[in-house]
Amino acid sequence: MDPGSSRTFDSDYYNVVNTRRGIFQSDAALLNDIQTRTYVLRQSSPNGTPFKQEFGSSMVKLGRIGVLTGSQGEIRKQCALVN
Repeated sequence: MDPGSSRTFDSDYYNVVNTRRGIFQSDAALLNDIQTRTYVLRQSSPNGTPFKQEFGSSMVKLGRIGVLTGSQGEIRKQCALVN
């Protein structure tokens, strides 16, 4: 949801959030917590951790999450409620 670079995969989203021009309330909320604020500032800094490197690391971590299959899990009709 980054209108400035909607056709590219980059860290411009964090610049938008840092200047308080995010589209959603959840974008602005990232600046309320010290940990997420630090992350946003680091990603919006020209000298910050490279976005694609951080993204790659997070995708590797997500790949390690075990997916429940068969009778071990369920696809919820409403996310907040157990079927």
